[in-house]
Amino acid sequence: MSRELKIGILTFLVFVTLIWGYTFLKGRNLLTAANELHSTYADIEGLNVSSPVLVNGYKIGTVTKIGLNSENVKLMDVFYLIDSDYKIPKTAIANLKSLGVVDGKGIFLDFDKACTGNDCAQNGDKLESGSISLLEAMLGDSDVAAYSSELTKTLRSVIANVGKEGEPGAVNESVRQLEQITKNINAMTSSANALVNNTSSGIKKTTDNLAVITSSLAKSNQKIEGMLANLDKITSDLAKANLNNTIAKTNETLDASKVAITELKSTLQTAGNAMYDLSQMLKKMENGDGSLAKLMNDKKLYQNIESTSRNLDLLLQDLRLNPKRYAHFSVFGKKQKEYILPQNDPAVPNEKQDVEHD
Repeated sequence: MSRELKIGILTFLVFVTLIWGYTFLKGRNLLTAANELHSTYADIEGLNVSSPVLVNGYKIGTVTKIGLNSENVKLMDVFYLIDSDYKIPKTAIANLKSLGVVDGKGIFLDFDKACTGNDCAQNGDKLESGSISLLEAMLGDSDVAAYSSELTKTLRSVIANVGKEGEPGAVNESVRQLEQITKNINAMTSSANALVNNTSSGIKKTTDNLAVITSSLAKSNQKIEGMLANLDKITSDLAKANLNNTIAKTNETLDASKVAITELKSTLQTAGNAMYDLSQMLKKMENGDGSLAKLMNDKKLYQNIESTSRNLDLLLQDLRLNPKRYAHFSVFGKKQKEYILPQNDPAVPNEKQDVEHD
């Protein structure tokens, strides 16, 4: 045998081995005859290619292909191979059932009796599909019904006693507090409704008054705009005016006024002291004390006192009529005009006034 022939035979054997290994890993044994069946499911979550096909817990086949149903894309067609040694009735139901929490799902074939002849499923046949939940797989159909019934009764009892007085637990306490809060909210709602009903008339009057005020504001809008325009103009004029010089002059005038007022206060205080002394002197004269009391009948003394009183009266009158003679000030810093003796001055004889004015 030539070397090339040996290499060809070896290559063929390796190629056949690879194909057989691949198909075996896919769940199909090329050395064993098998029938391909399929079923249609609405939900195949957890089912994969190479998932097992079982009968009474024993693996007799493997899922080989999963695809969309050609007539309804919301359904899935699942194809699986079953060893031809096992005869499956056409009436068998291919149930999807969980293999465990981690292992996913498999197809469990369920049927009541064995088949013979044409009653057995042939290659390409379709079996009816079904589904068994994880709880049914763990407990069984009858146990699930009993467990569900008992669970329903327990839940009803728990729900009926939730929040009941005397029941322990944080949930019951929370429910009782929530019930009390609901009652308080209902009471507050009733009070609020009563308050709204009682104050609805007042609210209506207030709304009417607001409408009247709004109408008045709308009518006065033109006047308000005019006032704002005038205010804007005044602000602009003030901004353009040289207020620094005016303020400086005003400060100077105020300082001069303060000096004049101080001098005037001193003069008034002196006059007050003189009046006080005069009052004391008159009091002593009435009481007969001192030399003045002894000279009450002296005509010359009477004339001197009369002259003093007259001069004081003239001084106060002149201070009222001619304040510029005693205090000189100007608001805008202008020079004070020269004092001119007014006519009919009671402190100056009429003849002297006529001469000065001439």
